[in-house]
Amino acid sequence: PQETAYIGDELVDIPLLRRVGFAVAVKDAVKDVKKYVDYVTVKNGGYGAVREVCELILKVQDKWEQATARYFK
Repeated sequence: PQETAYIGDELVDIPLLRRVGFAVAVKDAVKDVKKYVDYVTVKNGGYGAVREVCELILKVQDKWEQATARYFK
């Protein structure tokens, strides 16, 4: 669980958000969910929030350039 990221937006997500290593709420998540997360996205759910988190994780792990290199050849 500590090596897992989870993205949620609703009350039913809180138990999982509390168990993972990187808990994320999308910008338009309900207010109570945001109390239990490490990061709130800039984007709303359904409008690029998951991509935002994936990019963030890859950049923090210094893997972004490797993961995207083939697109820039």
